[in-house]
Amino acid sequence: MKIKYLIFILTFLTILSCKKNIEKKIVHKKKINIENKIKYQVLFPDTIIKNRSYNGVIKFKSSLDTIATSFDDKSKIRYAIFYLKQANKIESDQNLLKKNAKEFGADNNNQISFSDIKFNSCGLFYIDGIVSDFVIIDLKKRDENGKKMVRYIENEVRVIRKVVVIDEPKNK
Repeated sequence: MKIKYLIFILTFLTILSCKKNIEKKIVHKKKINIENKIKYQVLFPDTIIKNRSYNGVIKFKSSLDTIATSFDDKSKIRYAIFYLKQANKIESDQNLLKKNAKEFGADNNNQISFSDIKFNSCGLFYIDGIVSDFVIIDLKKRDENGKKMVRYIENEVRVIRKVVVIDEPKNK
């Protein structure tokens, strides 16, 4: 009978100590996903010529603009990345899309330029990507282990642009 109580108490203490460790990890970096509150416009031709290189721009407005508008603020570090993949079909797995994509950093808090987009065959294609906008806020506090405490807020939106690729017109 005493062994059952001893096992129960040891199990209970183990569960409590595990819970405490999980809470400590969350304090260091807290990731919060805000609903997709990024509005965007892709400035890229809808019809392009095969084997010709094109550049484009994504103009965007994010809910994170209320937190930080400058990429130079050291207490509220902000950055935006456009993960771009050229494809003949839309990628269903967003993690796979990010893994196999070209990355383009933001020019400022409302614009990302992307370049050297070229298709080698005619047909219907897509510029398939994700705009990831994030802020890391220095809470100016340290935990009991001396590690800096920060708050990480991320906003993502899927960007899909249909592109028709044609042969170069014969009459110039």
